[in-house]
Amino acid sequence: MTLRRLTIALWLAGSGLAQQSYRRLFLDALTVQEQSGLERVFHQPEKHPANPLIVADTQWERGSSGPYLYGTVLEENGKLRMWYHYIQRKAYTNAYAESLDGIRWSKPALGLIDFDGSKANNLVAAVTQDPNENPPRKDRGQCHNPSVVPMPDGRYAMFCYAADWDTIRVAFSSDGLRWTFVPDTAKTTLFTSSDVVNFFRDPYQDRYVATWKGPTRRGRSVGIAVSKDGLQWTKPVSTPVFTADDLDPPRTQIYGMPVFPYEGLYIGLPWIYHANVHYAPEMLMTREEAESEGPLTVDVQLAWSWDLINWTRPPKRKPFIATGPAGTFDSKMIYTARAPIERDGKLYFYYGGFDKPHNARQTGGAIGLATLRLDGFCSMRAGDREGWLITHREKFTAGEVEINARTGVGGFVAAELLPSGERVVFEGDSVRHLLRLKGAMPRNGVARIRFTLRNADLYSYRVR
Repeated sequence: MTLRRLTIALWLAGSGLAQQSYRRLFLDALTVQEQSGLERVFHQPEKHPANPLIVADTQWERGSSGPYLYGTVLEENGKLRMWYHYIQRKAYTNAYAESLDGIRWSKPALGLIDFDGSKANNLVAAVTQDPNENPPRKDRGQCHNPSVVPMPDGRYAMFCYAADWDTIRVAFSSDGLRWTFVPDTAKTTLFTSSDVVNFFRDPYQDRYVATWKGPTRRGRSVGIAVSKDGLQWTKPVSTPVFTADDLDPPRTQIYGMPVFPYEGLYIGLPWIYHANVHYAPEMLMTREEAESEGPLTVDVQLAWSWDLINWTRPPKRKPFIATGPAGTFDSKMIYTARAPIERDGKLYFYYGGFDKPHNARQTGGAIGLATLRLDGFCSMRAGDREGWLITHREKFTAGEVEINARTGVGGFVAAELLPSGERVVFEGDSVRHLLRLKGAMPRNGVARIRFTLRNADLYSYRVR
């Protein structure tokens, strides 16, 4: 989501209008009260034909793992800003890129950090250069998987796992480029976690949220931590809340999970690690033994929640963003940026890919893009026969409904107020089409909608 949309969402939450403003996604089962003849279909983003968009093409990136996105992409004033990283000489190294069209990226010479005698590079955080810090593992670098989060006061926070201190740290910046780490977070971690964390600003409850990696009987899993100021953190549940379950194949662990707020929901992108579990005592194997028997690949699935504690995934555990075919840059592992960007009626999911499995010496990493129709996570679909659904009660102000829909040959989407409205029909393909509903609106403005479909997908709707 863009900064503008987050700001609007935050204002709406404070004004009591937030629930009315959200588009209804069919990820939420409560959106539909009744239905017949429709199929709930989950969709995947489409990888961009120009992939990979960012590769190791500079002197300071050559010989490294290659760029990848345990990181952040933001849109500000029409420009996309990316904070990515790579491993160079054993150190986690963080860099910055920017783009106007989201496809062609530049790596500006920032003049901030020395690499082999020159500051003419795009580095923003690497091995610490603070003379007041003497970390026990300085050569590992300051910041692993950076989450750059705009703050209400106009500054930026960068949260990450500090490999040099083995703590979760935060740094602040006025421009997103020059970072000052909070000294107290060197030896005192923000909260306990393994080496994978992802952060975001929660506009629904005016707070910061983190997902962290920890062990359960099902292997690597994800927990939640929350904070009002970004410095004092608590865990609503002390143990992980998102883990593999009995619908997953046996070799399934959750390596990490970026989460982002979207239309009243929290949407997660769990990184699915295909490896044997070794945490459970009955497995009788070490980590090395367990992982030697699995493919050690990583792909991305889809999850969603209303409260960050209880999570839902599609019943068929298929990748949301799948690894590519043999020989492609993302054939073995994919890790996503912490949130997509909305552009031109699509969601832009940037991701880092590798052509080598986990535990292999990583080289050749690069950054790609996959795009999804706005609200296109899932749709209600009808074929040649008509199907219908009835929504729960909605509060109308103008007697209109905005729909995101696509129809095929001879197809349509019709909407009518219940109990006594007339059909209003849409044909075509639009992510934002406004229908003026016909019929007597109840005095309190509360009514249900019946949608009737044929040869069509309905992705979302919003009442007005």
